[in-house]
Amino acid sequence: MSAGFSRLLRLGTLTFALAACSVAGVDQAPNSIAQNRCTSEADCAGGSCVNGECRSRSGTIRTVLFEVTPPADGTLIAGAQFLKPDITLPSEGELQLVLDPVSQVAGRVTAGKLACGTDGPKFLNDSGDLYAIPSDASISAYITFIPSSTALGLYSPPTVVKSGLVKGSYFGFSVNLPPGEYDIYIEPGVQADDSCPVPPQLRRGQLLKGGSLNRIIPLPAPSTFELHVSWPLSDHALDHWHADMLDPVSGRVISNSVELTPHGKEYVAKISYFPVVVGETVGGGAGELVRLSPPAQVAAPTVLMTRSALGLFDGDRGTLDKFTSLSASLPTPIRLKAQVTGPTRRPVASSVTLVATTTRMDTTILGIQPGVWASFVRKAQVGADGQFELDVLPGTYRVSATPNATLDTTSDDPDARLAQATETWVLPDSPSVQAGKVVTLGSSLPINGQVFDSSGTAGVATALVQALPSPATIRSNVVDQALGESSPVPRASIGNVAEDGTFGLIVDGGTFDLSVRPQPSTGFGWVVFPSVGVQPALAGPNLGKQSIPLPVSYSGTVTMPGSGAPLTVPNALIRAYIYMSNGEPTADASKADSVLQVAETRANNDGTFEVLIPASVNQH
Repeated sequence: MSAGFSRLLRLGTLTFALAACSVAGVDQAPNSIAQNRCTSEADCAGGSCVNGECRSRSGTIRTVLFEVTPPADGTLIAGAQFLKPDITLPSEGELQLVLDPVSQVAGRVTAGKLACGTDGPKFLNDSGDLYAIPSDASISAYITFIPSSTALGLYSPPTVVKSGLVKGSYFGFSVNLPPGEYDIYIEPGVQADDSCPVPPQLRRGQLLKGGSLNRIIPLPAPSTFELHVSWPLSDHALDHWHADMLDPVSGRVISNSVELTPHGKEYVAKISYFPVVVGETVGGGAGELVRLSPPAQVAAPTVLMTRSALGLFDGDRGTLDKFTSLSASLPTPIRLKAQVTGPTRRPVASSVTLVATTTRMDTTILGIQPGVWASFVRKAQVGADGQFELDVLPGTYRVSATPNATLDTTSDDPDARLAQATETWVLPDSPSVQAGKVVTLGSSLPINGQVFDSSGTAGVATALVQALPSPATIRSNVVDQALGESSPVPRASIGNVAEDGTFGLIVDGGTFDLSVRPQPSTGFGWVVFPSVGVQPALAGPNLGKQSIPLPVSYSGTVTMPGSGAPLTVPNALIRAYIYMSNGEPTADASKADSVLQVAETRANNDGTFEVLIPASVNQH
């Protein structure tokens, strides 16, 4: 793993007659689909004829991340996701992918330093009965291993394992993981009471290098933070509210959840938490976030504060003064009755989200003090009548609605052509019941284009066309996540290239990475269009007539170390990604904010493979 990539992780195609290719339609037989074939270099429009297929002599893509996933065949590495980051593509086209050994992690979570009274913490087993902590102080816990590659928008599923009783003598866990950098999140089992709280612990940037690892994870004595909330106790407005603490980088909870209790003339919550461990260093400072949350059934805002702002003079204690501008009261909810319709006022079944927050310029919550981070979010599932009712706070809202129907140009359902909609609603503090608001869904927007072979004459028929939201444009920050904010992820239909080279699909408004993926048997590589912007107020983009770039071929074998000679890895799925920064390709992995897939192949039974990397990324 390169130092640059590690730093980043630390910080989520000629016609057959003219050029040996034939034109094909989507419904044509396989032998009539356009093929990238050649008999001489004269057929290859400036490229080379290699083993009967046209190849580019050189490419602009030099730095690639490879994802290798062996098949689910019951072996030790079955289904594991191996990442080979920051690979410089060789000039000769020979590429060997060597998978590092899996990390066979066995370990225990111990709580020997949590001495609360004489008994220490108490835990319940799966039957709800109290169990005795073994002599080694190991406890039952859920351990989640989160690949740090998620920072690039690459889907890397976390692995969760539960420590169980081993031979009746200790609680242990065992898990096999691909080597790499992980965040390890430890959540203790069910506790019997709050007399000796054991909060979750987050360990960021933990490097697993492969081989057998025996990890004892000793939980330290927890730190405490005493939150005081100045509020008149007589109105009981903050009864049953809870406070917890979050890691400011990942947004994960690092404390127990404590109910506010009256104490003197204010509410108090004594939070137990573990400082985050980064690498081998226990995080310092006071950058943690403290969150104050109302009961789920209460229409009230969630409030977020930095610990440092609360504890100016005492790092272990802080006071939140009255966070509303009203006279010792919370904003009074109103009853909202609203509807979702299509362009013709026809009701549409959909999901709706209303967000009002003080962290954005376009939304407000009436009655919240200036400078306070607060958010109020409500969601509703809307049936076929299109109507919904919610108790909400007065303020200015960002209202988003997504049709339940999937975008599909082939469907007979009219809802399958409706796009998401986002509107701004102003809801005053009176009357107490407000009706008449309507979210009007508009029509989805098209993305059109034409894709031909490198001669520009033969349409690359049957190729799959797919548009995915650009990862960097849908990422939210930790504050928004902690406050419960969410924005709908833009959707897209899928399409195919027709006989004449045309394609079309429909999308919601947003920014998409679009790829045209010919069938592997054709010998063509992909065409990739990064950061295609689609604005709801404008016509959908037409990418025009594009010639598929001749691919650069890289061949090799997928192997992993064996006891003697390397072992081949048959039938592995191989995906290639380029690094992106601000919507543009970059060769510097340390500056990337996301990755974009540009190729895909599968190894043969003997582990050999050929992957076709586009010579360039199309601009539009």
